[in-house]
Amino acid sequence: MKELYSDKTPSTSKAINTLKQIHSACMDIEAINSRKSYDLLKALEEFGHWPIVHGDKWSAAHFDLTDILMNIGQSRAVDVFTDIYVTQDQRNVSRRLLSFDQGGLGLGSSAREYYLNETRYGKQLKAYQTYMTAKIGLIAKDAKSNKTKAQITSEVKELIEFEKQFATILTPEEKRRNYTEMYNVYKLSDLKSMMPLIDWNRYFRALMPFDMHEYLNSDPLIIVSEPGYFKRLTSLITNTDTRIVTNYIFWRYTASWALQLDERFDDIQQDFLKDFIGRKTKSPRWKDCNSGSGSRMSYASGAMYVRAHFDKRDRDAALEMIEDLQAAFREILLETDWMEDETRKYALEKANDMQSLIGYPDFILNDTALDEYYYNLTLSDGDNYSEVIQKTTKWAQHKAFRRLLEPVDRSEFGTSSAVVNAFYSSVKNGITFPAAILQSPFFDRNFPKVLNYGGMGAVIGHEITHGFDDQGSQFDKIGNLHNWWDAKTQSHFLNRTQCIIQQYSEYEVPVPGTSLKVNGVLTQGENIADNGGVKEAYRAYRAYIKKLGHEEKRIPGFENYTNDQIFFISYAKTWCGHAKPESLIRQVLTDPHSPVRFRVNGVVQNQPEFASAFKCPVGSKMNPTTRCAVW
Repeated sequence: MKELYSDKTPSTSKAINTLKQIHSACMDIEAINSRKSYDLLKALEEFGHWPIVHGDKWSAAHFDLTDILMNIGQSRAVDVFTDIYVTQDQRNVSRRLLSFDQGGLGLGSSAREYYLNETRYGKQLKAYQTYMTAKIGLIAKDAKSNKTKAQITSEVKELIEFEKQFATILTPEEKRRNYTEMYNVYKLSDLKSMMPLIDWNRYFRALMPFDMHEYLNSDPLIIVSEPGYFKRLTSLITNTDTRIVTNYIFWRYTASWALQLDERFDDIQQDFLKDFIGRKTKSPRWKDCNSGSGSRMSYASGAMYVRAHFDKRDRDAALEMIEDLQAAFREILLETDWMEDETRKYALEKANDMQSLIGYPDFILNDTALDEYYYNLTLSDGDNYSEVIQKTTKWAQHKAFRRLLEPVDRSEFGTSSAVVNAFYSSVKNGITFPAAILQSPFFDRNFPKVLNYGGMGAVIGHEITHGFDDQGSQFDKIGNLHNWWDAKTQSHFLNRTQCIIQQYSEYEVPVPGTSLKVNGVLTQGENIADNGGVKEAYRAYRAYIKKLGHEEKRIPGFENYTNDQIFFISYAKTWCGHAKPESLIRQVLTDPHSPVRFRVNGVVQNQPEFASAFKCPVGSKMNPTTRCAVW
């Protein structure tokens, strides 16, 4: 991608040229250094000043929460107290609705533990406070503010205290896994009584394009994930000094200026990340610009990658593997003795109807279609990076809102083809494998099949199993939130998921000086998918060998290993990694995936085929007498 972004040859696609312009503006560090934080300061002054920086220029008499949130929403699509987005209606996936959820925190959307357990995470909170003080101090210096360091430090402490209170009103992620509880339909006008501090009508008229105002007039249906949250939020804001509320909102707004401020800010951020997640060196700017630009125009970045590096034969080979994995999963369903026949029958239908989106959406190979997708996104020559971000933000925001009126295409690809990742969508009942993951170490159509099944096969199996984990199982075969389980089968299912929860909850994470364990509830969906994925992949591989009629040749240089052993080694290799203790802490607190060592050893302990392949003695660590399996 670095080479593709740097290539000066113009593309035949206007969209790809626009993407390169975004990247080029991001990489123009001289221009960014020369502007310091002036563009940010100009915006803050227009929005009524930032008390922690501008002091007396801010006036409590002019405080208007709606205005402030409108301004940061229009400028950088920032949500602070409420996450607002357009999503498919989970009870009727043929339409989209506006969705409202609890907000996230400055240290990450699900980082509340950092704020609530200062005894354990005091180091991280102190690093955050130092970072805030240093960053705000620099902005104040550029503003030629008369605020002293002591004053800024004192106000930062207030912000941390406020954010701790904010953290207490958020529901932890592990308690947000029941989608029926989080599906609450209201009218847009109901927000007036739920959260009266904001003039929602004025807010949305400012953010939505004019051609959507008719939609607002219709008082549309909306989804509210946590109705009780709005009451808690109203109370928190009402009981907080408006100066602190303003300071906090603008602090969160400055975080959306990533890569748009000069290198002094990058250095401060690196100091923070070193203490917070143990990152020793600054990420090269080209890497940050690659991901930053690509995420703004995901189909264009996918098009650039696929056109240069993807072979259609990889797509076909991946499709073949998916069919093998789906056949293995259907076999498991048929053999499962804890399911009642009616529920099993429906599970088979859901498995059969699962969509497979492989590599890329076809339209990105066509210049006209690709450029049409980005219609209205126009940058001017000489736009600096913050202007580029403002324009792309507004374009993306308007495009998202207009989707409220557009028909839903359930087979929409929905992601860049240039990311190494894979997805299951419950509302599509579909699995997606972008082109970039269909390469080594996960997959190569010229590899021995055992490597592909152990690598990409387990990833495919993982995504298929997500349709039947504790969350995916709540949705039916077309993606609607609908309980299709009989009570008896559901009870067995919950017992089996409980086994996985307990198994992973006992894994201790190797962080010196602390006894931190995996959150078995938060990670249960991913753990169920990991376990099912390997089981299906192994079964699919053995089915392939049976069809072939003989074992594959052993791998040169690895002749001492049987192919069954190589299968598990190939699986382990895809999760080979290393993390600093601070990074592991962050993962355990915020990530629904288990740390990589448990994604490998935790999974293979549950596979009798692993113990058999490596001849592990019964009762040994890797061949326990009790195992967990949902599927």
